[in-house]
Amino acid sequence: MSPNSLIAAAGVAAAGVLAVLRKRTIEDSEVCLLHAPQTAMLADGAELLSVIDAECPSLAGSATARFVPSMALPSADLQTCFSAVRERFGRLALVEYERELITTKDGGTIGLDWSPPLAQMPADERPIVLLSPGLSGGSQETYVQTTVKRLTSEPYNFRTVVVNFRGCAGVKVTTPVLYNGGLTSDYGYAVDHIRGRYPSSKLVGIGYSLGANLVTKYVGEQGEGCPLSAAISVCNPYDLAASSDALEVPTFRNRRIYTPAMLLGLMKLYRRHRKIIETGPVELDVEAISKIKSIRQFDNLITAKLFGYQDGTDYYRKNSCAQFMPAIRVPFLAISAMDDPVCPESIIPREVFRTNPHLILALTKYGGHLGYHEDLSSSWFERPIAEFCAAVFGHASA
Repeated sequence: MSPNSLIAAAGVAAAGVLAVLRKRTIEDSEVCLLHAPQTAMLADGAELLSVIDAECPSLAGSATARFVPSMALPSADLQTCFSAVRERFGRLALVEYERELITTKDGGTIGLDWSPPLAQMPADERPIVLLSPGLSGGSQETYVQTTVKRLTSEPYNFRTVVVNFRGCAGVKVTTPVLYNGGLTSDYGYAVDHIRGRYPSSKLVGIGYSLGANLVTKYVGEQGEGCPLSAAISVCNPYDLAASSDALEVPTFRNRRIYTPAMLLGLMKLYRRHRKIIETGPVELDVEAISKIKSIRQFDNLITAKLFGYQDGTDYYRKNSCAQFMPAIRVPFLAISAMDDPVCPESIIPREVFRTNPHLILALTKYGGHLGYHEDLSSSWFERPIAEFCAAVFGHASA
């Protein structure tokens, strides 16, 4: 057989293998919903699951409730890393924001990025979606922008606001503390401010990754009195200690990819605001901090010290959102991937989804961590997020 024939044969064989893999991926792409046998009744008397079945095609329906990863990004690591690479080298300005700075009771600063800008959208009663990014992230993250763009476009036309916590997305640190994944007092302050500005608007809160832990913890703490009409969690760690342990496993991708990338953002945050942090009453071990190699070490040496926890384990134990989920009393959608390398599926609190009628878990086989790339320009989770928001706004009390 000639070299050209060999090349052609290899190409045909490779195409065949790809076709088989693609077929298997499509067959495994169904969205699986986990929930209580009887889900909660909404304000207008409709059942939560019935509303999802009727109004959220990306979550219910054998033909439409599917996530099929892009052929260019077939693995969890590629799905996850593409997001990070895009943030570093191809960050886009997809939406226009107007920033409002608010000051907390202790003098801290939170940045609210409104889209459409306040000047372009006069005050009215339209629904508002609050977005809380992941670890050290902000409104500039592409996964946040693409979601904002969908939510503010036809047919939804919602008002959105990204909650940028202390030190994130260019927000100055004005007190000797940063933020953490359980600081619901800051989130609650932002929610109260937004409600005060738009008292007639319904609110839904979305959280991504560590932001999902915080939003979930908040709605659990609020219980029956939650001011949000609903909440959405995307790629939630649920158990901060277990998620940290998963990142401590000495695999190549943990040691060379995930831990360095996540730690880089945290250390930048600390170094950028180190001077004001050092004006506070807490004395940090600067020499030990200079040698930090893991997220757990950061939380032991910085997060726990600044917020008065015994250590990182104490911080994780008191702020992991899973323990607050039984008390959630608003419609709650969680989106997680079984192949998430940062928040493993084993830590998903399945039993609480089976017993709390307000909770719905949308579980996919693929997606990675904050990936969900069907193509190279958008993420699948934007669709179910928008559909769920529209559904609960439509059935919420006036």
